[in-house]
Amino acid sequence: MRDYELRFQDGSTENPKTITFQSEDAHEAFSILEQEKPSGPAELRDGDRSLGTITQSSSGGWILDVSENSDKSRS
Repeated sequence: MRDYELRFQDGSTENPKTITFQSEDAHEAFSILEQEKPSGPAELRDGDRSLGTITQSSSGGWILDVSENSDKSRS
């Protein structure tokens, strides 16, 4: 099992809500997002490494944006 984090960016970048979970892979993040129903994007992290930002599309699906900066640690 690995430790992952979802950092919700619901308007506050200084104190984002964070949910930590353990899973074999990061797919559990989508189940958590379905339960939480965030109003903004959530950053998915594997330890100190950002895996990308997840947003919900207008059709209700989840989109994982993996940018060049995703592998760099953010404060």
